[in-house]
Amino acid sequence: QAGTAEGANADNASVNNSTSTKGNPVGKNFGSVDGNMWSLQGRTVKSMPKPSSDFNEEGRVVVSIRVDKAGNVVLASIAGGTTIGDSYTRQLALEAARKAKFSEGDKEQIGSITYNFKLN
Repeated sequence: QAGTAEGANADNASVNNSTSTKGNPVGKNFGSVDGNMWSLQGRTVKSMPKPSSDFNEEGRVVVSIRVDKAGNVVLASIAGGTTIGDSYTRQLALEAARKAKFSEGDKEQIGSITYNFKLN
């Protein structure tokens, strides 16, 4: 399902850890915003928009992210640990992850955002 793609609009792009963008997805910096979790070593979250509430499944979507020096998410893909198979709900998570903003850093880094979807 994952393929190679470039840019922030890649739906199921794989994140290549073999480049100089090394980072620990379970790094020292992590937290939660509105019940959703993020992890990006050495960075803090500036904004982490919630996915649209237009979904019909409960569960978790884990998104692997690549963040540039300025703190922008430049690549997002579905990661292991995801419990929702619905492609629409996964797309909502990817769209929200691409809008997240982190503090500046000295290099691109790899991290993750975990969205918890709960029906009301």
